[in-house]
Formats: sequence, structure tokens, C-alpha cells
Amino acid sequence: MFSKLFGAFGRKPVLIQGAGKLPEGQSKRVEIGDPLAGGVEIVLARTGGKLCAVDRLCPHEGGRITDGPLVNGKYVVCPLHNYKFDPTSGRAVGVACSDAKTYRVEEDGGDARVWL
Repeated sequence: MFSKLFGAFGRKPVLIQGAGKLPEGQSKRVEIGDPLAGGVEIVLARTGGKLCAVDRLCPHEGGRITDGPLVNGKYVVCPLHNYKFDPTSGRAVGVACSDAKTYRVEEDGGDARVWL
């Protein structure tokens, strides 16, 4: 437990410039580092006035969550099986699937800080 707490305090956020300008009901894919060399791909989404970040890797059979308009203005989707996820919590919507991984996001002016 101590190492988990220590890790939470030791992490630094990644600054994503311009992310605060993402319009309501939209999402955008962002690569942080090289995904082939340990980097991460996330999807930033704005829903309910809040900027959220979800891992692009779908927890069901390794599909990829896409960017673009949110389904019903509030869900990101993996087109492999048309699974929807709530970007605020990562919860799968209407399907028996594990939740998608989410990340803490704080807006800073027109930018965003994401804790990976």
C-alpha cells in the first residue's frame, strides 16, 4: 500500500497544449510518447462541461476507442464491437465488458494536465 501511495505523489502530469479548447460533445485522440516504445494513446473527451481522458485501448479484445463526436453527446465508442464507454468514469454502457481505464485531468487555461 505504501508504494501505491508513494507512486501517486511522485507522478508528474503531462501537459497537452490546446486541449482546453475541445468543444462539448467531441473527443480527440492524443499520443503521449511513442506508443510502440511504452508511450500511451488517450482519448480526450468533453462531456457535461468536463474534460476527461480515457485510455484508447478498449478493454474488450484489444480494439481502439475512436475520437470524433461523442455518441449521444456523452459516450466514446470502440468500433470493433460498437461498445460505448462513459469517459467520466470509464464504465461500459449496456454491455458486459470491463471498464476502460481513465486518467485524472485538470484544465489549465487553454491547456490540460493529464496524470498517467
